[in-house]
Amino acid sequence: MTTPKTHVYGQQPSSSNNPPVVTAAVVTDKKVDDTPLLYDAPALYYPDGKDTKQLPFESLDVEGEFYIAQAFLTYTFKFRNTSKKKLTGLFAFPTEGTVTHFEAVFPDGRVIDTAVISKDDMKNMKQQKAKGQKESQQLAQLAEGVPDLFRVPVQGIKKNDTITITVRILETCELRPDQRYHLDLNTKFPPGIAEGTISVQFQIHTGFPRELNYYSDTHLITKRDSANGAAHFLSLTPKNVDPSPIRFSYFMPSTEIMGALIQQDGIINAWDPRGSFMLFLTPPSHTVPPFPKDVIFLVDRSGSMDGEPFKLATEALSSAMSMLNPQTDTFSLVMYDHEFKQSMASNGMLQPATPQNVTSAINYMKQNGPRGGTNIEAPLMWSLNTLGRASKEAPQRVSLKSVVLITDGCVANEKKMANDVQRLMQDPDSRYTRIHTIGLGQYCNHQFLKMLSLVGRGFNENIINISQEGIVARRTMRLMHSMANPVLSNITLAMAAEGVELYPFPIPDLFKGAPFVVAGKYTGTFPESITVQGFLPDGKEWKKTIITTKAQAIPVERVFSKARIDDLTAKYWLTDDEKIREQIIELSVQESMPSAYTTVVAYETTVDKRDKEEKERKQKKNKSPSAGKAAMIGALAVGGVLAIGAGVYLLGGSGAINATAQGVGHASTAAANAIGDLFGKAGDCCGGCCHGLF
Repeated sequence: MTTPKTHVYGQQPSSSNNPPVVTAAVVTDKKVDDTPLLYDAPALYYPDGKDTKQLPFESLDVEGEFYIAQAFLTYTFKFRNTSKKKLTGLFAFPTEGTVTHFEAVFPDGRVIDTAVISKDDMKNMKQQKAKGQKESQQLAQLAEGVPDLFRVPVQGIKKNDTITITVRILETCELRPDQRYHLDLNTKFPPGIAEGTISVQFQIHTGFPRELNYYSDTHLITKRDSANGAAHFLSLTPKNVDPSPIRFSYFMPSTEIMGALIQQDGIINAWDPRGSFMLFLTPPSHTVPPFPKDVIFLVDRSGSMDGEPFKLATEALSSAMSMLNPQTDTFSLVMYDHEFKQSMASNGMLQPATPQNVTSAINYMKQNGPRGGTNIEAPLMWSLNTLGRASKEAPQRVSLKSVVLITDGCVANEKKMANDVQRLMQDPDSRYTRIHTIGLGQYCNHQFLKMLSLVGRGFNENIINISQEGIVARRTMRLMHSMANPVLSNITLAMAAEGVELYPFPIPDLFKGAPFVVAGKYTGTFPESITVQGFLPDGKEWKKTIITTKAQAIPVERVFSKARIDDLTAKYWLTDDEKIREQIIELSVQESMPSAYTTVVAYETTVDKRDKEEKERKQKKNKSPSAGKAAMIGALAVGGVLAIGAGVYLLGGSGAINATAQGVGHASTAAANAIGDLFGKAGDCCGGCCHGLF
């Protein structure tokens, strides 16, 4: 048997013929005492006269599978209709994660299932309407986007019925400064909603036997016996009688950079028969030597930033600059509108991050408020050239050079900029240059910002609803923490495997404040190990062999699919290649993973019919459709579906460009009103008394 050739995958596209692809009791919308805000926790809402109420649930089971930084969560609710009538309700689930599955099962065998279909198919289908004129009006605008809120209408809930709702979510844990992987789960329900038990069971996989410490200030944690040291089984019990949020974190102490490699074989006759793998790298738990940083903060001060957006950006930037190390770091503040040379603190020169210099820069920002239009290109290219020049002028200074771009705008030449930046990043002088982006509000081209951070091997934070209290500062601080302590840069992978496709690509750096996860596909046989190589803060080379661990029931391909859709979406935006768009749609439908070019729909079937179709699908000897594709076929066969909300995809465009150019009022208003528009502008069941929910 011939041993596969070892290929090296790193920062730049391969020259081979098949390169890696670059690529949301009575509830209220105001907080009163301890009453949760609307959408604070999952709920099944329904209108009752002048009130909006929630159905109580008899039980809730939360199961979590954690793989280093990746969490696969399953929520199973049993809701009971305690009202005196048959109901049409709305199940709403606030999450920043990706909902990969939803179903509602009724006592009579009916099932509300979901499928992902292309938007072209959606245009050709008859959309299902709720029974009754009033409810039709209420549900008319369900496809309107509400940030971070998944919701599904649930019709025909009979009096005294208990329905089972299951939701599966893919989440990425936050890596905090104390090196704990942290996850917050929304389980603080209003009084009287949780009638029964809330069971929480977690399983933590570390990839190989190693020590695990775990924490929660809301729940007591009991460890159960496990078969090996690489899997840790935990039960969580609330410390208080009343339901509380689940705040959970875990920590894997180590004295060095550790790696875990999980591999899953492909399935013959599947729509994609290739195997999958995930690579995790974790930084050492001890303090690492500081990697000096040279940072240029590039801040949009165009007219559309006037008012609250500029105030929030100033406060967030003040906190961000305070995180720089005055002994090792330098920085510069550049503010731009339609020009930028007249709006640079200290003439744009990099200066030590002393408290005095930081204070001076923030005062300069406050004194030079919003005006004019938006020209990102000139200041961005100036910043990258300035950092590149700094590398040439001081080659003995090994530092990570970063541009942090903050904008609320969208301009016409973004694709040219992205291509120019991609070429510039291939220059040897840009070896340690990184681009981090922060998008504020709905008028940003978020794909452009994602693409910049992708080719710039940096981080991206897109904040749609900036009116949410403290969110701009939190997300800015999260980005700064992520980039604060580089551990390993310019990483490459060497593996004896064929047809390897990696996401994200280029491969990102390992930072002490951010999880490192690379997902991939391959053909043929996967090697018993791979070699990871990179450079430490002192410039020395680091190399480690990572042993392959066989996955059992781990949905590795889901991580790959999510990453691939994100990267392909950015690449399609950049190239307008229709073949890439077709790839996105196919992958989205096959894997039931939402995208910018597909729609999540709800349709009704029965348990018996669904089980029969699944059995027939598995019995097919020839290449059979995936479960996602089968669900799409089932939805199309029904002939009537209802589009549901599963996320927000903002790709920019002429409307956003015009809004930016005209200085339109910021997205904070639009986002705040989005919940009010959720059930349509056609009519409110009670003249506004339901807070816009129905």
